[in-house]
Amino acid sequence: MNSRLNVTIEKTAVSLQSVLSRLRPQLPVIFAAAVVGVLIATVAAFTAKPRYEVRAFVDKPYFNELTELNIGRSSATGLEQYSPDQVYAYFVRRLITDEAKQRFFRDTYLPSLDSPPASEEEKQALYGRMQKIVLKVTPPPEKARGGRSLYSVDVESRTGELAAEWLQTFLAQVSEDARNALIKDIEQSIQLHVRNTERALEEKTYTAELLRKDRQAQLTEALKVAQAVGIKDPQMTTAQPPRQDTAASFLDGSRLYARGSKSLQAELEVLRQRNDDTPFIDGLRQTQAQLNLLKELDPAATNFKIFHIDGEVNVPLKPRSPNKSLYLAIGLFLGLAIGFLIAMIRSGILRELLLEAEPNSQSAFHKLETVYSK
Repeated sequence: MNSRLNVTIEKTAVSLQSVLSRLRPQLPVIFAAAVVGVLIATVAAFTAKPRYEVRAFVDKPYFNELTELNIGRSSATGLEQYSPDQVYAYFVRRLITDEAKQRFFRDTYLPSLDSPPASEEEKQALYGRMQKIVLKVTPPPEKARGGRSLYSVDVESRTGELAAEWLQTFLAQVSEDARNALIKDIEQSIQLHVRNTERALEEKTYTAELLRKDRQAQLTEALKVAQAVGIKDPQMTTAQPPRQDTAASFLDGSRLYARGSKSLQAELEVLRQRNDDTPFIDGLRQTQAQLNLLKELDPAATNFKIFHIDGEVNVPLKPRSPNKSLYLAIGLFLGLAIGFLIAMIRSGILRELLLEAEPNSQSAFHKLETVYSK
């Protein structure tokens, strides 16, 4: 067993030495192919159009940036204040939608092209290219560092200034749309509170009118009883003063008339001449003040931020592509690979290896050998 293994190793070593010795005369070919590959890669690297990339991380706004938005949102109006998370949710919801990218494509990207697309197919192809190369929105990783879930927005363009401008434009468009959606919801909420408050005022006024009429009916019946029994003045006892207008006074029919016909007649006349029950409605002024505060709110005129950029958006000084070092490395690798292939064909090594693997391919590779040996 060991002897067979030694023989195999010796044959392999001799075969490897033979290959190296037969390739040595082909070194100029390998070197020339490598030089050609490097030259082609150099030309490609220096003629390729540079692409610049700008990246920004977006975060929720600070609480003090929502000060104007939360003005008037207190217990006096019945409105809760907005938190940074609630406001930022509107921005994120808009950021990840396809509508935001479509607006950027329609309003910003297409006008920047030298020649607009001639057909709808070209337009769709450009939109797909923009999504893959020009504009990318990346969600935060599952395990965010420091507990911060930051979305990243990447914009790529032919110049660094244009990339930074496009990034700012896209974020401004998303912010505008998200802000409009938030303000619309706030206005609808305020309108709902206004309608509910106005309805509460109407109910209180209507209820006060009904209570006044009920009171008049009670006093009218008590007056008839007092006049029938001849009681003109309030009846007082040393044990207990006359009870006022309570539910018991009306239900048992034995208390209210004891006030006397003079007192009952005076109060009844006052109630009949009353034209406005407003001063006698409990909590009416507070409800009116709440309604006035709600009507004064104007969320569209407030100045607030719906998101916050983590850091600054700087204009890149170096292009993202082409990577000249990578171009040269690929050119060198391909040149060496092609050079070795040509050298193996010219020296007959490739033909011998292929004949050992597939004898039927002799004629095809004989032609290749003839071509590269000339």
